[in-house]
Amino acid sequence: MKHYITGIMSGTSLDGLDIAHCAFEHRDGQWHYEILAAETIAYPKHWREKLRAAPGLDARTCHKLHVDYGHYIGTAIRRFLENNHLHKNELIASHGHTVFHQPEAGYTLQIGDGAALAATAGCDTVSDFRSMDIALGGQGAPLAPLGDRLLFAEYAHCLNLGGFSNISFEKAGRRLAFDVCPFNIVINALVRNAKVRLEPYQANAKHAGQDGFLQYDPNGAIASTGKTDKQLLETLNQLPYYHQTGPKSLGEEWVRQHITPLLQHSQLTLPDLLHTWYHHAAFQISKAITTHQPGKMLITGGGAHNVFFIECLRKQLPEDVVVYIPDQQTTDFKEALIFAFLGLLCKKRKVNCLASVTGARQDSIGGTMHYFRTA
Repeated sequence: MKHYITGIMSGTSLDGLDIAHCAFEHRDGQWHYEILAAETIAYPKHWREKLRAAPGLDARTCHKLHVDYGHYIGTAIRRFLENNHLHKNELIASHGHTVFHQPEAGYTLQIGDGAALAATAGCDTVSDFRSMDIALGGQGAPLAPLGDRLLFAEYAHCLNLGGFSNISFEKAGRRLAFDVCPFNIVINALVRNAKVRLEPYQANAKHAGQDGFLQYDPNGAIASTGKTDKQLLETLNQLPYYHQTGPKSLGEEWVRQHITPLLQHSQLTLPDLLHTWYHHAAFQISKAITTHQPGKMLITGGGAHNVFFIECLRKQLPEDVVVYIPDQQTTDFKEALIFAFLGLLCKKRKVNCLASVTGARQDSIGGTMHYFRTA
C-alpha cells in the first residue's frame, strides 16, 4: 500500500518553504520512497522580516504570528497540490519555523499552527514534532536520523548543510547524530549584513534579494577570494560546544551569544570572514566523523551547492570517506521528504524520534495530529 504525504520544511536560513509531495511504500521488509513533486516557495519580503523578528515578539504577538503563519502555510500547500494536480494526499507533515530552541531550559517553539494549517489546506496535518522529545529530557533534535536509517541506509554518513550542519551515522547498532556547527545561518547573515551588490555576480542572479543585494554566497564565490585568519579560526574551534559529546544541538540563540560577537569584532573583510568560516565548518565536520566507519557520505541541503565549501570539505575529510551529492531534487528536498516520512510514522503510531540521537529518556512518537473532517 502506498501512502501519499506532503512534507514541509522551513529552515533557519529563511530561503522559503520547501514542499515535497512523496509516496512511501513498505515492501520486502524496508521502506521505499519517491518524491512526486517538489517546490521551494520563496518568502515575500514581509514574511522574511516577520519570521526574522519573531524571537523578539511579546507572547500575544508571537501567538498571533503562529496562527497567521499556519494559515500562510496552508494556503501555500493547497495551491501547490492544485497546481501539480495532486489529488491523492492523506496527510500534511509540517516542521514549522523555529523561533526558540533551548532544550537545556526545557522548551522549543516551531511556529505554524497545525489547526490553522489543516483548516486552510483541508487535510489532516501533523505538526510540533519536537515537543514530546523535549518533555522527555531530550534535545528535540536532530529529527532526520530515523529517516536516514530507514530511507538512506546505504550511506555511512548523512550530512545536511542547512542553517546548521548536522550529521548522522550508525555505530554499534545505534543511530547517532548531532548538530555539528552553524552553517548557512552564519554565511547568509554575513553576506546580507555586508549588503553585497548583485552586479559582480550576474551569473548568479537568482541569489539576489528583492532589493538587489545578495542573500548568501553564491557557490562560495565571495569566500574563494579571501584567506583564513588563523587567530579567529583557532578561537572558533576552541568554543566549548565543539568539545562536548553528543547528544547535542544548536539554536539561533547560541549563534547570537557565541558566534556573532566574535565575527563582529574581528575587523576582517567579508571574503576573509567567509573563508575562515568555511574552513572552520569543514574542520568541525571532518573532526566529527574521524572516529567512525569509512564509506559514502551523503551531502544534502543548500550548502551542498556551495562548490567552494565542498572543495574545502573534501580536503579535510579522511581519504576513506567519499563525498556523494545526489540529484538536485533529493539534495534540496531531503528534509521535507523526511518530515513527510516522520508524519506518516506519527499517524501509524510508530516511533519517529530516537533517544540514542536526542538523549531523551526513551524513544517517542513526536507530532501533534490535527484531523480535518468535512460535514
